[in-house]
Amino acid sequence: MKNILLSMIFSAALCAPAFAQEKMRVKSEESLFLDLQKTGLGSLSELSEKKRFIETIRLEKAKIQSKMLMNVYENAFNYYRDGNYEDARDLANKILSIDPNFEDAGMLLEASNQLRGSLRPGMSEKLMLEDRFKSALSLYNEGRILDAHKKMEEVVKLSPNNIKAKYWLAKMKDDLRDYYFQKGSQLYARRDLKMALDNFYDALLIKPRDARVVEYITRVEDELRQESANEKLKGALEYYAQGKLRDAYEGLRSVLEIQPGDSKANKLLTEVKNEIEQGYIGRGKKFYGERRYTDAIGEWNTAKPYTANLTYLDKLISRAKEQMRLESEEKRRRSEEAAKRAKDEEERRKKEEDDRKKAEEDAKRSGASVEGPVKTQGPTEENRLSSQQHYLEGLKYFQNFNYEKALDEWTIAKQLDPGNSDAEAGMKRIEQYQAGGQ
Repeated sequence: MKNILLSMIFSAALCAPAFAQEKMRVKSEESLFLDLQKTGLGSLSELSEKKRFIETIRLEKAKIQSKMLMNVYENAFNYYRDGNYEDARDLANKILSIDPNFEDAGMLLEASNQLRGSLRPGMSEKLMLEDRFKSALSLYNEGRILDAHKKMEEVVKLSPNNIKAKYWLAKMKDDLRDYYFQKGSQLYARRDLKMALDNFYDALLIKPRDARVVEYITRVEDELRQESANEKLKGALEYYAQGKLRDAYEGLRSVLEIQPGDSKANKLLTEVKNEIEQGYIGRGKKFYGERRYTDAIGEWNTAKPYTANLTYLDKLISRAKEQMRLESEEKRRRSEEAAKRAKDEEERRKKEEDDRKKAEEDAKRSGASVEGPVKTQGPTEENRLSSQQHYLEGLKYFQNFNYEKALDEWTIAKQLDPGNSDAEAGMKRIEQYQAGGQ
């Protein structure tokens, strides 16, 4: 709909007088609006990026539209100055259909409606301006500074060479500055800081270098920042009391972004950071004691943003990594030793079997009767094998750090075969662990 109206506006603009067309010099509609087909969103992957891109396009289109409407308004005003109130009225209407907040177009529409059809346009305009001028003065005398200023501003815009209107507009502008300042002061006294600040800024726009206004703006902004900081500090303290340390930490950071020099917030932030850090360190040490070294390292790394002693955390992490390496090597060594012992035991049993068979064969050749296996001193073969099995079971428990079960198995192994040196060595190693040695 807006594009159709814009096309209509440009059609009307082409009919403007030659001097107006020369002044306008507006590019074609195609060159004023972005070619959205060339700026497709296909290459943008993140939703936030697409939103920013679309917002940028929206702002650019708004800028272009504002520039277009201002150029069209200049044409409409030229129609008005030439006494062509009908065309001025039509263009003003079309501007307002696109931007209802275009105040100058509204003013021009009102004036054109009032003057169109007049038999003596010049005299009618003079009377209209005089009437508006008197109305502005009347409003001013009633103390309605805002309305008076707006009405006199319209007179000056419709009649830029009206010296008398310019004089009164300047006088009203000074009064308007005082009006905004007084209103801001009243609001400030009632502690309505945001509305007070708005009025002080309105006063500053009228007289940008007014030191008194600047002083009040600075004061109110400082108080607003302090008020906001106090509110955030209150919230952070509530989180701290509830034990929500991370929320308290974020709240205190927000306070210090507003008021970097807030001593209370700085002091509390140090305490909160220390508590958060100690929490992570404590959990890390607990995991370390349970030989959950990866979890311990994760806790200590998470503590880093809150620490004032990074070196200490790095030492804890290095110690855990070193212990992981040592235990990994120890596990590998024990596994290799167990495999070697199993192999040696297998070879020993094979040798005993070979010796037994050889003894039986020798006995047969010598004519002796062989009623059974050659008896040997010490535990029976069955006990020896059972002892070795209990040793291997105990070794599994030992590798999984279950020293109590390992000790039970090795004790049984020792009872079945008192000569089982592996079981005896394992029992001694457990005794060393329990005594605090390695």
